[in-house]
Amino acid sequence: MNNTRTTCTFCQGELSLIAHYTSPPKGETDFGIAPYSRYLKQCIKCDHIINEHCYDFSSNFYEGQYSHATYQAQVEHNFAKIMSLPPSRSDNRQRVAYVTNFTTNAGWKEQSTCLDVGSGLGVFPAALKEIGWHCVALDPDPTACASIEKLAKVRAITGDLMNTENLGSFDLISFNKVLEHVSTPWTMLERSADFLKPGGFLYLEVPDGKTALSVCGPDREEFFIEHYDAYSKTSLETLIKSSGFQPISISNIREPSGKFTLRAFVEVA
Repeated sequence: MNNTRTTCTFCQGELSLIAHYTSPPKGETDFGIAPYSRYLKQCIKCDHIINEHCYDFSSNFYEGQYSHATYQAQVEHNFAKIMSLPPSRSDNRQRVAYVTNFTTNAGWKEQSTCLDVGSGLGVFPAALKEIGWHCVALDPDPTACASIEKLAKVRAITGDLMNTENLGSFDLISFNKVLEHVSTPWTMLERSADFLKPGGFLYLEVPDGKTALSVCGPDREEFFIEHYDAYSKTSLETLIKSSGFQPISISNIREPSGKFTLRAFVEVA
């Protein structure tokens, strides 16, 4: 199933070939894939971007291989480094400020609850905990969960959102750079509604593929092989609405790390 897709999943527009890669671009994590072949395509209607290849990046991949390859066993060092960055240089601190500004304006109290899906290093729930939030981290990698509980002092549950029960209910459910890693992101958003308190919100961050491509070209981390999708505002809004939610706000930002990111607050439709 390589170089066969011709229409966009989100709007059924025609896909146009941007690039064909036969080796990883500079900066992409080496997952030991050989032979390497992937096609980067963009929808001419909604500007959504996809990676097409035949490699398996299912949930099993994230049970250990992804974090091992990405963080190279330097978890404590990376956690401490990110948590110590000043706000002007920290994607995470600016994310927390953006979220808490929104929730404050919405009238939330300091004791709000958050389920962070796909927590990775756990820096987002760790920073929320510092300012009084009650957080639960969910990640398929048991090693990551053990590190989160040790370093972030946050309850961590090993599992996939699609298959985990009895998580509780939360004011906020966050997906920070998660949805691009799953092949059917709408099912994950639909599932999240089961754990959202009445009046609660989702917070989404995904790669801003449209802007990254127009500003810097295709050899960018927004389009690395582990990302099934990179979004435009139009395709992100389509995803949100097709999953039973409605957007409250969608905006784009270039983060201190240089990443092009779309971020959205979402409520049940």
